[in-house]
Amino acid sequence: MAMVSWLKSTESLAGLKSTFRSLQYRNYRLFFGGQGISLIGTWLQRIATPWLVYQLTDSAFLLGVVGFAGQIPTFILAPFAGVLTDRWNRYHILVATQILAMIQAFILAILFMTGTIEVWHIVLLSIILG
Repeated sequence: MAMVSWLKSTESLAGLKSTFRSLQYRNYRLFFGGQGISLIGTWLQRIATPWLVYQLTDSAFLLGVVGFAGQIPTFILAPFAGVLTDRWNRYHILVATQILAMIQAFILAILFMTGTIEVWHIVLLSIILG
């Protein structure tokens, strides 16, 4: 019985090794870690922004406006962005978009922490992030 248990644990380790074998490459580890951190920040912002709008205004309409403002740029720009990403260096596009998203998040955080944030700031920053 102990032998069967040992074989199962060996098979699990082999399965884990094959699952995570892409992490043996340094560049992929850097990309994976950076994207993980970036996406966690983006998800937190996507949750906190509507919460902040509703807390500031108690308006479901303005909540919808901010949600719309964050999605409409993607809808409008997606066809053009597809063509441009085929022509430009994807690495440079990824770095530029991540830097712009970081700047947008810092501006939003600074406005919130200084207490000067208004709904139009949030709408504008949502468009930029979109």
